[in-house]
Amino acid sequence: MKRIILTTITLLLVTTIFGQTKFTNGFADFNEFMLNKPSLDFDFQLKKRSGGDIFMTGGISNYRLKKIRPASEVEKVEKIIWGVTVDNKVYINAYPFSKVIGYNLIIEKGYYTYFIGEPARTVNEQRELGIIKPTEKQISVCCQAGYVILPDGTIKLIRPELLLELCKDNEDITKEIKAANFKLEDVYKMFDIIKKYNITKK
Repeated sequence: MKRIILTTITLLLVTTIFGQTKFTNGFADFNEFMLNKPSLDFDFQLKKRSGGDIFMTGGISNYRLKKIRPASEVEKVEKIIWGVTVDNKVYINAYPFSKVIGYNLIIEKGYYTYFIGEPARTVNEQRELGIIKPTEKQISVCCQAGYVILPDGTIKLIRPELLLELCKDNEDITKEIKAANFKLEDVYKMFDIIKKYNITKK
């Protein structure tokens, strides 16, 4: 009896430590995510980056999908699908918008959805995300960045000027943004504003 209990506990610990997830649902695109209707099933392990990996990726504590099955789906899971859902949490695929392999945890889903992710390191992606202007050259980037997903699925780097534009139809929140005088690094404070704005859109 003791052996059976010990074996069960060991299996539970292994599953927890290695994040084994079987047949976890995957979102093919943004619309599936918004409707909460995933259509893809995969076998994989969701693993948070180790300390060394975090250092090498500029401080991003994101996730990788390991032991993907079937093996023929590895490239699709790493580079094409929109995201996956594990234990009622959603992780967005970073590769489509940043060309960096990995997944980022969605902090809040709403009228505007937001998360912390990697800054893109290629010029086209930097322009699309709003890291640089269309006429500017590619820049060196490091560390984490705050992103907002617009209602049409477009992903943008959250900046004070963008935040003001996104919330311009709400006079009280607009005043709050202007008075706060946010800086680019005030990511979580800007996320708090978006959270407040999302409530007004329900």
